Amino acid sequence: MKKIPVSIYSLIILLLVIVTGCDVINKDIQQSDIQQLTDNLKVNYELIEVKTNCGCLNDKSLDKCYLFQLSLTMPMAFNKQGWEIYFSQKNLIIKAESHNFAIEKINGELHRLYPKEQFKGFEQEKIIRILLTAKAVQLKDALLLPNFYVMSKGLKATVIKNSR
Repeated sequence: MKKIPVSIYSLIILLLVIVTGCDVINKDIQQSDIQQLTDNLKVNYELIEVKTNCGCLNDKSLDKCYLFQLSLTMPMAFNKQGWEIYFSQKNLIIKAESHNFAIEKINGELHRLYPKEQFKGFEQEKIIRILLTAKAVQLKDALLLPNFYVMSKGLKATVIKNSR
């Protein structure tokens, strides 16, 4: 039996990696997935509580803060990964509580909401709730601004229809 050179094994392994890699690329989020998300995602937020007199995360320097609930709902299952939601909030969100999502301030009023690793997608009509604590002087300053949008690297950012 003739011995196969090591370089042929390397070539076979390389081809397997390329074929597997192509399969992963095909599973990435596409512009049509972003469109499906922005056409169907329902984004709602409501004031839950105004906290005063040192009731704001035990921070005595804050006179007042606002607790909001941000809710996300899809009418159908959606399990694509690799997307983020950007939104504006006049005042700093000082705390976000969610098992599935994290929020960070980008700059100025712009914030980024992104799925955590354990988030496996939206289930049909299941509401995902995110509690936000915002620092503000008055209620109107604490409200979220319209036009949430979804982005993914290399794809066009699209406004979520129900946030307009």
